[in-house]
Amino acid sequence: MTESPETTSDQNTPSPKISQRPRLLSSRIMMLIRRIHLYAGLFLLPWVFLYGITGAMFNHQGLFPEVTIESVDESTLDEYQMNHFPAPTEFAEQVVKAIQEKAGDAKITLAENHGAEFTNPLQFELQHPDGKEVVKIDPVSKNAAVITFPKETEVFEPLLKDIQNLQLQPDPHQMAQQSAERILSQHGSEQTGSVKPLGWTKLNFLATVNGEPARITYVLKDGHVEVTRHKGEDGFSFRRFFMRLHTSHGQPPHWNTRFLWSLVIDTMAIAMVTWGLSGILMWWQIKRTRKRGTIVILLSICTAAILYLNMMNFYSTTKM
Repeated sequence: MTESPETTSDQNTPSPKISQRPRLLSSRIMMLIRRIHLYAGLFLLPWVFLYGITGAMFNHQGLFPEVTIESVDESTLDEYQMNHFPAPTEFAEQVVKAIQEKAGDAKITLAENHGAEFTNPLQFELQHPDGKEVVKIDPVSKNAAVITFPKETEVFEPLLKDIQNLQLQPDPHQMAQQSAERILSQHGSEQTGSVKPLGWTKLNFLATVNGEPARITYVLKDGHVEVTRHKGEDGFSFRRFFMRLHTSHGQPPHWNTRFLWSLVIDTMAIAMVTWGLSGILMWWQIKRTRKRGTIVILLSICTAAILYLNMMNFYSTTKM
């Protein structure tokens, strides 16, 4: 008995359920990636704004300023010594000549591609009771400005001025140093000198002095101690506070707010990588944008590579 054409074609046609499963799975994975991309961005929005805005504030002092900036008239500046200020190449030649005079038999010459450049503007400050003023001079363009800073609001009021250093017995810092020396000796490290303290670990706590709230800071490295009045305020302006948040890093040995902040920074780092990868996946799903997107990515890689190499060259020839 022969099978009809209808029966044969039905047997050769794959089951709709089997063929749809891989497509359904990939669609669900992409939907999950989109949701992670979306909600991670929504949750971390305050930190995205914080690091974006404060990063620009570090780069541009006039952005959301708490200072006043007044430009100095160019004709006024020319009346002083800046009109005789040497250009980078001329300055480098003067420095080489001065080194040669002290170098004896050594031969010092300026390289053909010397790349003489100033690293920063020249700045000079004047402290006074109402704050401070800073003169900022561009050594290349000779432009100058006077920046006026307001009076410092974070004033530490000492309560026990005569107590500045403590000698604890036994000294906890010496205990830690001796432990570090033993660890290094067991590690097999060759000790050509004594182990020296690195960094400034401090012990912070609150106390009372004659019934007044006080905060005490003890520096483990040298025993320096500060006892100041505690008013429950940090004394920062909004600008300084948010810029301090931007630079806050490292994990303290205690579970406190600063430790939780460090976890958010780690989350931001993971999220930024996730946004990049998930963005690539979502872009690849839109077929009509693949060609243009590939060109943009190649331009981005080339631009980044050029900047990386030039920055590497800058740091290899410049001592910052």
